[in-house]
Amino acid sequence: MTRTTSILLLLVFLTPFDFSLPSAAASENDHRYSVGDDVPLFVNKVGPLNNPSETYEYYDLPFCRPDYLVRKKESLREVLNGDRLTNTLYNLKFREDKNGEILCHKKLKRDEIAKFRDVITNEYYFQMDCDDLPFWGFIGKMEEESWAIDRKGPEYYLFRHVQFNVFYNANQIIEIHAFSDPNHIVDITGDSDTDVIFTYSVFWNATSTQFDSRMERYSRAALQATHWRIHWFSFINSIVTIVLLTGVLMVLFVHHLKNDLKKFASGDEEDKEVGWKYIQGDVFRCPIQMPLFCAILGSGTQLLTLVFLLFALAFLGIIYPYNRGALGTSLVVIYALTSTISGYCSASFYSRFIETGWEKSVLLAGFIYLGPLFVTAAILNTIAIYYGATAALPFGTIVVIFLLFVLLNIPLLAIGGMIGHQFRSEYKAPSTTKRFPREIPTLAWYRKMPGQMFLGGLLPFSAIALELHNLYASMWGYKIYTLSAVVFVTFIILIVLVAMLSVGLTYIQLTAEDHEWWWRSVLRGGFAAIFMFGYTIYFYAKSNMMGFLQLSFFYGYSACLCYAFFLMLSTVSFYASLVFVRHIYHAVKNE
Repeated sequence: MTRTTSILLLLVFLTPFDFSLPSAAASENDHRYSVGDDVPLFVNKVGPLNNPSETYEYYDLPFCRPDYLVRKKESLREVLNGDRLTNTLYNLKFREDKNGEILCHKKLKRDEIAKFRDVITNEYYFQMDCDDLPFWGFIGKMEEESWAIDRKGPEYYLFRHVQFNVFYNANQIIEIHAFSDPNHIVDITGDSDTDVIFTYSVFWNATSTQFDSRMERYSRAALQATHWRIHWFSFINSIVTIVLLTGVLMVLFVHHLKNDLKKFASGDEEDKEVGWKYIQGDVFRCPIQMPLFCAILGSGTQLLTLVFLLFALAFLGIIYPYNRGALGTSLVVIYALTSTISGYCSASFYSRFIETGWEKSVLLAGFIYLGPLFVTAAILNTIAIYYGATAALPFGTIVVIFLLFVLLNIPLLAIGGMIGHQFRSEYKAPSTTKRFPREIPTLAWYRKMPGQMFLGGLLPFSAIALELHNLYASMWGYKIYTLSAVVFVTFIILIVLVAMLSVGLTYIQLTAEDHEWWWRSVLRGGFAAIFMFGYTIYFYAKSNMMGFLQLSFFYGYSACLCYAFFLMLSTVSFYASLVFVRHIYHAVKNE
């Protein structure tokens, strides 16, 4: 079996990353046909196999086309997924076979032949949609070697015949495949004009599969034992890492902390002032850049809420990981609805320390993530428009998203800020803060911020590296990813590791009489996201992706994803350190 045929089978059977969710939950009266009824068939898009973000409209290539193109009205989910469903000359009638039906006679000119050769070189596939079922096929094939003596270089062949194999149960369509017949090809190696007769066949086959189960074939490959072993190996690796780290912290951290508390309780003046006790008058000092600090906490809390809500929807079966359009729509809507949390957390934390100026922290919380995301999306959309890719959002969709932001996101953000300021709790530090901060002694290299950031990011990243590879393979490839439970457990492990490391490194910092732990806890917690972005560079280098368009989308959206993890993990790290610091100084106060 050739490489092209293998990839075609992979596309057709294993890689439906954008099927329509409503079809899986259609009512009993939907998608029913009588013999001879017209079956809705739409052409969608084309694109190179190795660049999942680079797709173009089907009729950007010189295929047979109707006199009038009618585009199907798309939902927000379909637009975000880059779908452009358009009518076609292919005519499918329910349970009526066709063999060698002529689609059109077309004279391909030199520039059109050159365009077809280019897409065949880059292994372009086409995507169509029938009865809300997506299916794929290849446009042509390239043979590197020729048996002819007078031929030098590769030969290019265009598939001129498509065979549709449709499976039905009673009066409903269950499954459809497109087979580009290698026995019906046209040699387009030369540059001369070529007359081509495009044809197609339709064969209907009965199946026992029920309509409600017709989507299961798209995720069947994700349940193979090999994939399960990979996921469980990643899961066990993470568990071992967290157990070892727990043991180290229990021995080195808890033991020393108990000794410090015993020294303080003994009454011996020489042992009473241990390192971290000595700075109790500075450790609760308000950090610099307080509005920005609170904005990070507010945005991080909102993103954490968003992630947990997405997991809840996935467990309930409302969204599917491989349905990227529905996932994108959920992200937009849930982010807007959870803006209240961001405003509340930022204003509440800020107002516990400073009476006025909480509005600035709320404003920053609203834009600290959304601002860079909008700028990145605008740049990528401009690039997509320049290339004519379907990833470019239409003007109407941009207006809808903008109105959603203005009419929903901003008011909810402001309401959350006002509630947080109005119902703020009083901050009671376990110890009184001195008027002037004490000088921080010279620290060893491993106690300074760069060393702690490196350690705080390396260990959590090493625990999730294998699962991160599977996630990237799903996002930027054709691998199905349906094991939401494993992803959820991995995410929890990541949070636990970041919290544990933050507590341990904060204790090490305080024992060195370094009281500036607020910002450091934020930065070292979020540094795992820097390692994640570093892995994206490695992943791209090892992949077959190419071209400026794919490069831009890969690094642009990967940067936004890693930045979101930075904000979330920074928030987890700080709150873990805050709880720990308050606990040990409360213990000192009680003694």
